[in-house]
Amino acid sequence: MNIWALTEDNVNLPRAGHLAVVTGASGQLGPIWCDELASMGCDVYGMDLPECDVSQKDQVTAAAVHCCKQMGIPDIIVLNAAIDNPPGSKASFFGNLERILAVNLTGACNVVDAFLSAMIEKGGGVIVGITSIMGFIGADQRNYPGGWEKPVGYNLSKAGLVQLARSLTTQYGGKGIRACCIGFGPFDGGKLDNVFLDKFLKNVPLGRPVSEASVRAALRFAVTCPEFAGQTALIDGGYCAL
Repeated sequence: MNIWALTEDNVNLPRAGHLAVVTGASGQLGPIWCDELASMGCDVYGMDLPECDVSQKDQVTAAAVHCCKQMGIPDIIVLNAAIDNPPGSKASFFGNLERILAVNLTGACNVVDAFLSAMIEKGGGVIVGITSIMGFIGADQRNYPGGWEKPVGYNLSKAGLVQLARSLTTQYGGKGIRACCIGFGPFDGGKLDNVFLDKFLKNVPLGRPVSEASVRAALRFAVTCPEFAGQTALIDGGYCAL
């Protein structure tokens, strides 16, 4: 697997196969996306801290120039970079609102803007936003510790990614850009609070959190399904069906 980032020693990089850009490549899901794309034959370019804060347009531009110069124009972009205030933190409903939106939503727009013209000139590509059930529903306060408020910034940002995919598709679909989203319920990555999970799963028809196999399958579907455009696939064990 070839995962490259914005560092001075990345020269003479390979260009075999398709190229995928993944933001937030070192986060919880980032390594899974990188590994799955590599298994599909892609070279992977990671845009991540500390070299690239996606909320900073100048850093995104520098990373995009570096990527295109050293590896080529991406065929796939996975908009994964995101932050949140987890349960147990000193958060409030409007807490950290500007920063969450700056990273999760404006950051995604910065990345797309940096590559879009080149991708269109090349013939198109796929843009996959990583959203959440929180982009479609309000947080159920009964699942969280007493007095803790789920920050609305995260929910707003994930809903925004859905609209970004719709708008990119209707605006640029005719120029070869296919944008979509995949969204998830709680992911079983070993970091979920057991008290929260027990409460949450009572309302999940399948009775289990989202597995790594499911997130991999969702990404593979999003990347390879030719007419999956402007829409979101929700992987949540049936939670949003209730």
